[in-house]
Amino acid sequence: MTCQARSSYITSEILWGYRFTPVLTLEDGFYEVDYNSFHETYETNTPVYSAKELAEMASRAELPLTWSVSSKLDQHAELETEEEEKNQEDQNERNGDVANLENE
Repeated sequence: MTCQARSSYITSEILWGYRFTPVLTLEDGFYEVDYNSFHETYETNTPVYSAKELAEMASRAELPLTWSVSSKLDQHAELETEEEEKNQEDQNERNGDVANLENE
């Protein structure tokens, strides 16, 4: 029998790294559904980032995906931190120039 369903979820209902508990079992040649555990979930070993996010990070850092992703992500995070600090210093210098012009 063909069955179609549509669902809509809000952000708080989406659990990253979880799966639904199996509810269908084969008992004496018949399938049985356990409706008591229908909404139960269990945690699985899941990467912190999605495949799309990993690919975007790799392309921004111009790194091949075959490298060690975790070590490259750590390096990428360090580079981003350094860039943010440099941008903050540049912003502070520009803000200082504006403040000096206003005082003159």
